[in-house]
Amino acid sequence: MLDHYLKQIPDKIEYEKYFLDNGLTVVLVPIKNIFSVNAELFIKAGAQYESKDINGISHFLEHMVFKGTKSKPSHTLLVKDIDDNGGRQNAGTGYENTSFYAHIGFEYLNYVFEFLADIFTNCIFPESEFEKEKGVVIEEIRMREDQPRSKASSLMLESLYGDQPAGWNIAGSEKNIKNMQRSQMINYYHKYYHPKNAVLFVVGNFDKISTKKLIKKYFSTNIKTQAIKFPRVKTLFDGPSVKIFNKDIKESHFVLGFNSFPEFDKNIPTLSIINNLLSSGFNSRLFLNIREKLGGTYYVYSDNDEMYDRGVFELSAGVNQERTEEILSAIISEIKRLKTEKVQPDELNKVKNRLLSSTLMGFDNPYYASSPIYNAILYEHKVVSHCEKINNLMKVTSEDIKRISNQIFTAKNIKLGILTNGYKAQQFKKIINKI
Repeated sequence: MLDHYLKQIPDKIEYEKYFLDNGLTVVLVPIKNIFSVNAELFIKAGAQYESKDINGISHFLEHMVFKGTKSKPSHTLLVKDIDDNGGRQNAGTGYENTSFYAHIGFEYLNYVFEFLADIFTNCIFPESEFEKEKGVVIEEIRMREDQPRSKASSLMLESLYGDQPAGWNIAGSEKNIKNMQRSQMINYYHKYYHPKNAVLFVVGNFDKISTKKLIKKYFSTNIKTQAIKFPRVKTLFDGPSVKIFNKDIKESHFVLGFNSFPEFDKNIPTLSIINNLLSSGFNSRLFLNIREKLGGTYYVYSDNDEMYDRGVFELSAGVNQERTEEILSAIISEIKRLKTEKVQPDELNKVKNRLLSSTLMGFDNPYYASSPIYNAILYEHKVVSHCEKINNLMKVTSEDIKRISNQIFTAKNIKLGILTNGYKAQQFKKIINKI
């Protein structure tokens, strides 16, 4: 049965990669039988590129590019053509890059390219808007601070990475944003926003010849700059630690974190199986054994965040205050099971089947097929197709699960971020040290 479904997954992704004379990387991914196209411009600059004094500038800049350009000096003018023709545009900032995209009917693709090219090199950062937008960014920071799970995750990352960009808030601190100078943002923009440090992806239904002409028209800006070296994160294995934030709340929210593997590591398929064993559906271990049997938590799940140079495996829960230690101990016990007990064939096959089925259902979204190429091309790695990924997952054994679990889930590699009320960090450190 599995072989039948595996044969339906394409074994390659059709795309064309080429370069403009100014160094911009362009990737075209044609998808027929749809009526739209998505263009996304990735800038290789995010929170990981920042120094402590300007932490938050990548995210703040993401906001400010929408405030106008030389030819369209207001937000309204900048997005008018896309909005008027039913399209949508947005942006996002991560640790490794910042991206800007627009999605629209294919006949209006020229408006998308005009918009992306304009914000790429012609932003003006109006002084009045700069000061006003500080308030918006600060409110976003406060909003995330007020979200318990988000706060617990931030505490965990601080503990996991220490005082380096990977341990800082992507949005920065209120103090940094208040003190940010427009000149600092302009300098940052000119340093990173240039063709040799960017990749343009065009995915959907488009005519390749006319699209290439449009790209050349809008993106051939000649800027004499050099490619930027990717700043790698220092991975720490300095023993169990707890970052605790006591607040007058009725629930405890915590996130356990472990250094895991980067996106293209050979062990990612095994880690995906582990993640799904713990937290995929109503029959996953965390749902059955923590939520259903113990009844002490509304949400409990695991996740593996894969980045270019590192990975973070997380386990999160929101629990009754009085049962915080009990539920944390139970989750530690579930992790220890992976290290000591062999996963039985029936359970392992069910997990593999779920992953295969979710891959097949993903193809109902026409843009899903192209998803493996993004980071692979951004960081000059081999593109791994969905078919190859599934085949690698099918090869994972119970012995692989025990081996990787014993490699990752160790006392020297465990960190806890917790938002709670009335506890001391030492109480939790004793628990997590038993892993």
